[in-house]
Amino acid sequence: MKIVKVLLFLFLFWAKISSSQPAKISQAIFLFSFPGKGASTIQLNDAFGLAVDLNGFIYVADTENNRIIKFNQNGEKLKEIGGFGWETEQFYTPYDVCASSALDIFIADYNNHRLQRYDKDLNYISSLYSDSNWDKAFQFAYPKSVTVSIHGDLFILDGENIRLLKLNSFGEPEVSFGDYAEGKGRLADPVQVTISSKDQIFVSDRQNNNVLVFDYFGNYLTEIGNGFLNKPHGLFVSSSQWLFVADTGNKRVAVFLPDGRLIFSWSIIDKFNGEFQYPVDVASFGKRVFVLDENRILAFELK
Repeated sequence: MKIVKVLLFLFLFWAKISSSQPAKISQAIFLFSFPGKGASTIQLNDAFGLAVDLNGFIYVADTENNRIIKFNQNGEKLKEIGGFGWETEQFYTPYDVCASSALDIFIADYNNHRLQRYDKDLNYISSLYSDSNWDKAFQFAYPKSVTVSIHGDLFILDGENIRLLKLNSFGEPEVSFGDYAEGKGRLADPVQVTISSKDQIFVSDRQNNNVLVFDYFGNYLTEIGNGFLNKPHGLFVSSSQWLFVADTGNKRVAVFLPDGRLIFSWSIIDKFNGEFQYPVDVASFGKRVFVLDENRILAFELK
């Protein structure tokens, strides 16, 4: 009975968020940026990962500072954890943060060869390493990105072997795909992975200059952005199934439908702030979109 109530709550919550999103996009209005400037404020350093949870809280993987920072919708810092190291609340080049789970935050702790799991308040829960008892096809190192499905399964972007791994909710490996054994779905320089609520897996690839799409079992489906994207990086799928892409090489953000049709893109912040400098990740919450650009987070409202 409790499970039914939780599922009903999540359904109603997503319905509320979805209904607050515009039916189409005509413009992205700049609202504010954070953190602020000055010696007394937070200074990001080569931050690569950005995520927004179901309550609208924002998490940033401040990569070169080896920490994770949590902000509210107004850009106010709520908590930070980390520092260089190998202990449970330390990191060594965290590349990505995933907050799509209703309960947990997952960190791709790149140079520590592990995933770190925290609760929504950034309290440590557990770590996941590659297991030497696993088949060679499931070994991983240098995890670059991580995402979790609505079923609780983890998808890991294995930076060393250039492939994707699917682990079930118990941390047991099930599928490996996207590596040299693949044909058209072979990854070249994958950067980030995300998954939609309809179980489609999206992977940005800097060398292929596109986003590859797989089904839940690792079967290649299609590609998005060929001839349009240039060194894409961060990805986010909204509740309305729009795919947001940080089109880093073109210094813009692009929005696609699940079938690959482009519906909107923008590269200008506003007339006072000019263009994006180096957008590496993007996430949305309702009508609000957050872009991680050159060690600052830019907030926009979609119209």
